[in-house]
Amino acid sequence: MISSMDFKAIKAFEWPKKNFFQLCLMAIVLYFIFAPYRSSHYSYLLLVVTFWRLKHDRQPVSWKHFLWLGLPLVIFPILMWQYFPPFWNKVVYWQLGTQTHLFDLDNLFRAIPGNDGWMFRVIQTPWLTSYFRWIYANGFTLPVLIPIFRSFLAKDSLKMIRYSLSSHILQFVLIFPFYLTIHVNEVWYVLGHPDGMGRNLSAADAAVVVVNCFPSMHTSIAFAMLLLAWREKDQLFRWVWTLFCLSIIYSTLYLEIHWITDVIAGIILALAAVRLGDWIIANTRAQVLAFRDQFFPQGQTSTRLGRIMQPKRP
Repeated sequence: MISSMDFKAIKAFEWPKKNFFQLCLMAIVLYFIFAPYRSSHYSYLLLVVTFWRLKHDRQPVSWKHFLWLGLPLVIFPILMWQYFPPFWNKVVYWQLGTQTHLFDLDNLFRAIPGNDGWMFRVIQTPWLTSYFRWIYANGFTLPVLIPIFRSFLAKDSLKMIRYSLSSHILQFVLIFPFYLTIHVNEVWYVLGHPDGMGRNLSAADAAVVVVNCFPSMHTSIAFAMLLLAWREKDQLFRWVWTLFCLSIIYSTLYLEIHWITDVIAGIILALAAVRLGDWIIANTRAQVLAFRDQFFPQGQTSTRLGRIMQPKRP
């Protein structure tokens, strides 16, 4: 007969196996506590918190059936951020050299009372400035990459598609006509204030960096990811991502990067991107299921894509 001590010993051995992922995350936290300070630590600590209760959103799918689609979906954003920035810089230089904007709204936005967001800078401290600089510097990529990596570990390819589609893929398409036709510079540049990011830009560099402000894409990306995060089951992730994404939006006003009108337009753009992404996924899923039902009648083996796109049970 197994004694109570034996049961306790068995449980003691089972706990590390059952909570191996959390133990790895705790090891990362301990490393950063005792390692020399670096601002990059914030990103990894953010990963730890958002992945901590991942099991609540993990799908009952084998890695064998998931990786054929999940692996390309997790590689895509990594490749995009390796090759897209140089391409975007070329587009901006082309804008400045050959494109005449239809509307120059600097003076209009400056004339709107409170549009410079002064009320968001009533309280300013060195720590807050450092925090919001880090937030803004990473606010274009981390809001998308971390949920995609999280969805990869949760083996949920549909969420990976949804996060990618509702962020840069659709938003670049939706926002580019505004950038081509509307000229708006950053708040600090128009008002003649010091750069909130402390970038020490030359006049030539500033002419390239401070353009394309309306709508605020930092805002649209952050708010779209906030909306999608609230569809997750993990409450810790939802609240942490709400704080992070709202901090990104706040940072654009605190650092005098965007006008309030830019932020409002960015929120509207985010709503449009999420709705459009939902519509594309719903219609694509309907077509995939129709194809599956036509060529793989009930009782026969369905396609992998059909299984992935199948509506989830509550």
